[in-house]
Amino acid sequence: MSDLSQQQEALCQQAFEAEAANRLSLAIELYRRALQLDLSNPTPYLFLGYVYYKQGEREAATQVFSLGADISPNLVNAWQNPVLTEDIRQRSHTADQALRSHFTDLHRATLRDFTRDHDGAQIDRIEAAIWCGTHDESFQYGSDLQRPHLFYVPDLDQRPVFDASEFPWCQALESQFEQIRQEYMEVTGDPNVSTEPYIEKGASALGEDWKPLIGTDNWLSLHLYKNDEKNDPLIARLPVTMALLREVPLLTTYGRPREVLFSKLAAGQHIPPHYGLANTDMTVHLPLLCQGDAGMRVAGQLHRWQAGRAFLFDDAFLHESWNRSAESRVNLLFGAWHPDLTDIERAAVSATFEAREAWNRSRTL
Repeated sequence: MSDLSQQQEALCQQAFEAEAANRLSLAIELYRRALQLDLSNPTPYLFLGYVYYKQGEREAATQVFSLGADISPNLVNAWQNPVLTEDIRQRSHTADQALRSHFTDLHRATLRDFTRDHDGAQIDRIEAAIWCGTHDESFQYGSDLQRPHLFYVPDLDQRPVFDASEFPWCQALESQFEQIRQEYMEVTGDPNVSTEPYIEKGASALGEDWKPLIGTDNWLSLHLYKNDEKNDPLIARLPVTMALLREVPLLTTYGRPREVLFSKLAAGQHIPPHYGLANTDMTVHLPLLCQGDAGMRVAGQLHRWQAGRAFLFDDAFLHESWNRSAESRVNLLFGAWHPDLTDIERAAVSATFEAREAWNRSRTL
């Protein structure tokens, strides 16, 4: 054990003793000092948040629990592990309940304000939506094959795959895919333009079968938009692509597309079966470079990539993708709003996502 770890453990022990003596203010000070020694250790977050909670400082407790859960999801799941001590399980259960209550209340309050600000807009379906990981009541998905792990609107049309011919903007993309491909080839031929692993190094929540894709060149991305942030230098070099995308009902928060990218999957790679984040959008793939056995499966439906032929699906359904060919596969990839959502419902979904993101960004210790 390093000197730093020993110091942190000693401070935590002192804090625990102060907590047991009901000297909660001192316990908070000591847990905070311990936490500052190593912000990557989730344990002090759990203990500090619990003392805040006992002292009635619920907002502070929730922020600390949330920051700790970002580091290790086990912080809110440990209460389900019978091997752990009763004390740890109790603290973990408190953290789980605090976060569920907070985020469910935040969702409801956000949509109450939204309805008030939009003259009583009818958004019943969005009000009934569920933040899956933090909902405060039990719920059931409508299908075993559709299980988004972030956000779920129960009454949306449940279609795993959409017909590209229904959407004029999709036909426009297909008609000019050669120009899109040419723009991609030109920018990626520039040594100053760099791609990055689609899954960043350190994504520990994924299973063993994801290891070949985590932090490696096996799955690369070149983002135009990522987490609502624009890549202005790249966008400026893609005039045809951007003109076409402006006609697409892109999935947005803060009025900006959430994610638009070129996705490059290396030869011989497999993206394991998984569920996406939400059922409020369609994931759109426009293959630019593909050959041989490369495709995907959505809710049991097999699709093989064809250059210039768009494929639209709801990634809340179980899906996987592969490239068994000898060359890399490159697709233009983005999210578009689910066609079953009205304009006001789309705005309400964006509002609840923005409220949650704003709270996440406001967290402090």
